[in-house]
Amino acid sequence: MWQLRACLIAFILCSLWACQTSPQGAAKELGRDSLVSQGNQFARDGLLREAIDTYKKAISKDPKNLVARRNLGIVLLKAGDAKGAILNLEISMQNFEDNFESNFFLAEAYRAEDKYAEAIYRYKRAIKITPDDNRALKSLAWSYFKIRFYSEAINIANKLQRKSPGDEQALMILARTQLKLKRENEALATLKRGMDRASPMSRPYFESVTAEVYAAQGKNKEALEMWRQALKSQPMLASALLGAGRALLESGQDKQALEYLERAVRIKPKMNEGHYWLARSLEKSNPERALKYFSFFKKNAATDPEFVELIQDAKKRSASLQGRSKIETNLVR
Repeated sequence: MWQLRACLIAFILCSLWACQTSPQGAAKELGRDSLVSQGNQFARDGLLREAIDTYKKAISKDPKNLVARRNLGIVLLKAGDAKGAILNLEISMQNFEDNFESNFFLAEAYRAEDKYAEAIYRYKRAIKITPDDNRALKSLAWSYFKIRFYSEAINIANKLQRKSPGDEQALMILARTQLKLKRENEALATLKRGMDRASPMSRPYFESVTAEVYAAQGKNKEALEMWRQALKSQPMLASALLGAGRALLESGQDKQALEYLERAVRIKPKMNEGHYWLARSLEKSNPERALKYFSFFKKNAATDPEFVELIQDAKKRSASLQGRSKIETNLVR
């Protein structure tokens, strides 16, 4: 979720100097290691590549420098290298197992790689060290949501709401979970609370999820209108593009649906469901492209239980398209 990522960026820079939460002796090590100090300064200035190179130099000079390992992992995460972050943060855990930030950022790196079981373990360790930390609680709730452990997700979201009634991220997690549990009216009430106080940046996200609820209730016209409203202020919102594309497709507007769905997949190439619906929009006009998108969807969504029915449908549609292709080839001959 974009809100969690935005908070993460600011938190990362502060954590590089959070010596008071480090194991005993870490503060002294930071003070005397000029390369680590220099890397920290680069990171604070936003010079991530320079910070990464400097931490690597410190590690090359002293492979047992676990402070450099820790900080390198944190900055790699900010730079988008979750795998590198995991490698270095795991090594640093030899000294930082009881450090909140180290556990939190390792969990964030795992979550970025869709390793939710590992992420949940680390979030829970972080919360044990610093109970009731909102960032970790929200990330933990979202991780439970992703593995469909909805009872835990909703329990944590409700706890967050009691602590901070106006927290937009917690409201979003709560609404999404209520929708998954088919409690649409509760989800709409939660989303209304969110939109009543939402910032201009977050409002389109509430509108997009509200549209999802309308769609679940069979209100296709209202859903499409709400997705379009979200796209007016956030035209790059992939979930809204996907939703609008689906709504247009289901109303028979294949050509317009194709435009929305192609944009959604360009913006978010790893959005598996987008490839399924894009294939659906191409079945009549371009069967060969449709087969490619169906193939991508079947391959990448194979292990996701949420898409069992769509995978079966994609297989049937692919077989039908392949059959049509053979018939047309024989007719040409």
